[in-house]
Amino acid sequence: MNASAIYESYEEIRRRQEYIPPNFGVHPFLETGADIPLVGDLRRDQGIPEVAPLWVVHSEGRTFRMTRPIRVRVFRDGDLFFAENETLMVCGTGESIWEAVEDLGLHIIHFWEYYNKLSWDRVMGDAKRLKDLYQNLLIEEQ
Repeated sequence: MNASAIYESYEEIRRRQEYIPPNFGVHPFLETGADIPLVGDLRRDQGIPEVAPLWVVHSEGRTFRMTRPIRVRVFRDGDLFFAENETLMVCGTGESIWEAVEDLGLHIIHFWEYYNKLSWDRVMGDAKRLKDLYQNLLIEEQ
């Protein structure tokens, strides 16, 4: 293995750790499900993360990495789980945490593709802000 690849891996870990507040911990349930790394502050009443950074989303055999983490707020209301990001104005729902996060990921990919197809002269108001946010948000892995 190339030594520079190891160094770059450690540098990437350090860079990502800058986004994780010191009071956050790893929830063991979230490390075993899908291949979406979530780290969050545990809510004692429901045992689910309240806020977590999202780094990877999947859709139809495609994998997308974030250029910067997306802050995801996860909560439960009745029988449904919700995963949302207010900045991007997206929300996913599901009967489990993973379904909600996966649904959120599908919405993020949809709007990333949508806003990247639109030309700047076709957006106005809040759509300009969203187009700017989505423009360089995801990188598709080959």
